[in-house]
Amino acid sequence: TGTEVANSSLLDEPTAAAEAMALCHRVNAQAGRTFFIDADAHYSRAVALGALKRPEEALAGYDRALEIKPDYAEAHNNLGNALQDSGQTTAAAASYRRAFELRPVPAFYSNLLYCLAHDETVDAQASFEAHRGFGERFEPALRADRAPHANARQPGRRLRVGFVSGDLRRHAVSHFIEPIWRSLERSQVQVLAYSNLASEDDVTQRLKSLADGWCVVSGMSDPQFAQRVRADGVDILIDLSGHTAGNRLMTFARKPAPIQASWIGYPETTGLGAMDYYLADPYSAPPGRIDAWFVEKLVRLPASGAFQPPDGGPDVNALPAMTSGHFTFGSFNRPGKLGAGALALWCRVLHAVPGSRLVLGNVSDAALRQVLCDRFAAHGIEDHRLSFHPRCALDEYLALHHAVDVVLDTFPYTGGTTTQHSLWMGVPVLTLAGARRAERISTANLARLGLLDWSVDGAGAFVERAVRAAGELEALAELRAGMRQRIASSPLRSADVVARCFERALRTMWQRWCEGLPAQAFSVDLPDPR
Repeated sequence: TGTEVANSSLLDEPTAAAEAMALCHRVNAQAGRTFFIDADAHYSRAVALGALKRPEEALAGYDRALEIKPDYAEAHNNLGNALQDSGQTTAAAASYRRAFELRPVPAFYSNLLYCLAHDETVDAQASFEAHRGFGERFEPALRADRAPHANARQPGRRLRVGFVSGDLRRHAVSHFIEPIWRSLERSQVQVLAYSNLASEDDVTQRLKSLADGWCVVSGMSDPQFAQRVRADGVDILIDLSGHTAGNRLMTFARKPAPIQASWIGYPETTGLGAMDYYLADPYSAPPGRIDAWFVEKLVRLPASGAFQPPDGGPDVNALPAMTSGHFTFGSFNRPGKLGAGALALWCRVLHAVPGSRLVLGNVSDAALRQVLCDRFAAHGIEDHRLSFHPRCALDEYLALHHAVDVVLDTFPYTGGTTTQHSLWMGVPVLTLAGARRAERISTANLARLGLLDWSVDGAGAFVERAVRAAGELEALAELRAGMRQRIASSPLRSADVVARCFERALRTMWQRWCEGLPAQAFSVDLPDPR
């Protein structure tokens, strides 16, 4: 019983995870034992601990399950999840690989690919080859499921555009897709949403009101879902998940729509030959520099997505360094993004700015806090210079920026939503621009605001820029005070502008298909302001 509850979809909610943990303890007590002796029981308890954001304890549970049952594929996979949550990406990748060897299913392979996007030891070519291998491994057997599409080849007609996601709820993806849906010209585009999530929240309800059609597909098999897309007459099907949780890439592999594209939810290629396009921008995907690392053809919009700032929320405050007596850096990315290289570089910054402090958000687990303290201590940074805050409600999280002067970005997987939130709160983000698209997301967000001087090349330049910021408090205070106005006046942040560019991209894709032409990379220009 404990295994069934701990593995259930109820674990999407922390309260349900806590109930599962309580059940595990009751079962253990009834058995009259101090420790679980069954691999499934250890596994179930570790799943609950992981859902409660206690990765260090979850690690021990998966290790014990694997001692008992070394060929336990699910335990190897979830051990990878726990390792990644604690920033141990190289070890996590090894666990995912072992899980896939034991049980070669797409979900385990997707977990590996998502992990590689965080691994600083993996270069762009190696990451691409691993992603391409996903398509090579799973697509051949599905090609027989493909059939000619009956969509009317009329270049100017209203397009039926499907959006597929497991995150149409209170999630980062919704911050980006909601303003686009609000701004689309509905005489040109019909929005059909396919939600791969059974549970709903207030954001789901808002998104539902913006869609012309809504279908929950979490209970459908991939063949059933593909048939539904065909029956709905979808012209262009948009993936919003990539290799993140809740993806339906095996439906896309069946090519149910004549045109398929990936956007927003994942920074790398899907690896699928059935995916025609990937929507990006010239800052995160510089022309000629990363095209070879995508199976899809790149479509470059002036900005690859708008962002909806939170309603209400705290105001921007004055620069805290003006009154605190010290300079404060911060990071609000999940700990899984904080690898050894990023942590070592942050420590160089802290040493270079005497007396500076570092605020770390999204750290709820006491054991993980101690692990991070130990990692910083190994670089000579004392505990008193670190401040940890647990995962919290949105307004409370945004208010944490009131104590931060500059945010330090993670790498190689840079900030997306967290960077947007920091900028909204007036705090510039110092990022290290790399070669892969995952390494350039913050760079793109800064570029849209004319802040490319906060995106640097190389560790030395990163430290130098941080030191300069700490020595220019007046300029930093002025930037902070004017940040929201800068955001409001940038055309590359306008949902209407991004929506018009997106519509033009859809129309170009569609016209090519109507003419019987293959997918081809292209760019969309900003609309004429007149």
